[in-house]
Parts: sequence; C-alpha cells; structure tokens
Amino acid sequence: MSDDSTTPDGGPDDRGRDPADPPDGSDGGLSKRTLIRLLVGFSIGVPLLVEGVTFFGLLSDQFGGGGDDGGSDGTSTAADDGNAVGVGDDMLPETDRSETLASAILRETGEDRWPLSLTVEVTNTGSTDYEFQLLDVHLADGRRVDGRTSTDRLAPDEDRTVTAERSIPAGSTPDSIAVVALIYREEGVETVERRVDLAKIPVRGG
Repeated sequence: MSDDSTTPDGGPDDRGRDPADPPDGSDGGLSKRTLIRLLVGFSIGVPLLVEGVTFFGLLSDQFGGGGDDGGSDGTSTAADDGNAVGVGDDMLPETDRSETLASAILRETGEDRWPLSLTVEVTNTGSTDYEFQLLDVHLADGRRVDGRTSTDRLAPDEDRTVTAERSIPAGSTPDSIAVVALIYREEGVETVERRVDLAKIPVRGG
C-alpha cells in the first residue's frame, strides 16, 4: 500500500513544478541581481580607469619630457638645440683659437626688414696666422640671408673684433650662421667650415 502524497522521482512536486526546473527569476545563467551588479560596477569602473590613464599620461609628459616628437621636419631651431651658441660662447671650439660671440642683437622696426647684429671677439692664440669669417645667416623658416664679414689675416697673439650686420625679413628668426676659419700652416691652409646654431636672440624695439 502506497502513500498517495509521495511524488515519484522525476515527476512534478506538489506545486506543479518539475525539480529540474531552475529557481524562479533565473534562466540557468546569471541572476538578474548579479547582472545588475556587474553593469553598475562596469559603469563606475570604466570612467575611473580612463581618468587614471589620463592622469598618469600627464605625469609622464610633465616629468619625462613628453617623449620624442616623431613629427619633426629635422630643421634645427635655436630654441630646442642644446648645442646652440649664445653670448659668451665660443663659436668654433674645434679650433685652438678663440672666437667668442660677444653680442647678438635683433631690432624690430616698422620696416619690412629687421637689422641683425652679431659681434665676435677673435684672438689668434695659435702659432700661425689665422682668419675667421662670418657668412650666411640661415632663418628658421628655411630662408637664407647672404653676407660675409672677416677678421682678415691675424698674426699670432693678434686679436680683432668683427661685427656681422645682416638685414633679415621682419618677424623671422635667426636659426644659424655659416662660419669659416682659415689656419695658415707651413704645409698649406687648413679650412674649417661649420654651420653654427644660434641660441634664441631676443627682439628689441626701435
């Protein structure tokens, strides 16, 4: 004799639900409550992650120099070249003579060209005759202003101050100047040619 209240295995229970069915509110996967928690966490976490990456990127640019600029056109400018020559610097350290940039003056005028003045103090500290020349001025925009200023031939221990006066287009920036050194030796003349980068020259009014 069997008990009528007993539910056979695999059959529906007394509430009309098969034991294999998942609990109410679930389709066998994530519950609605878990899914909502994941969505909320995702919506909060993504903005925090973006802000963190941005913050660390700013720190890297500030203290790490911002990295190498791959978009540079390769033109040297006075402002970003650590080897640029400024007032008080030797223009040709590779010679055993002294060629010191004594002054660099750029004046703003109301005309379409501005006067540029570069003064160099040259001392022939070598044992043979020497000559120093200031040639073309190269501008940051790629243009060039021709010219030639020379000490003429200096005997040993002789010194001379020369000033290169150039007229450059208004608003342009002097970037470098071509220089030539002639060292008169017994076996012949040694020529040293360089394009010397110039440090930023402040513009003066009048």
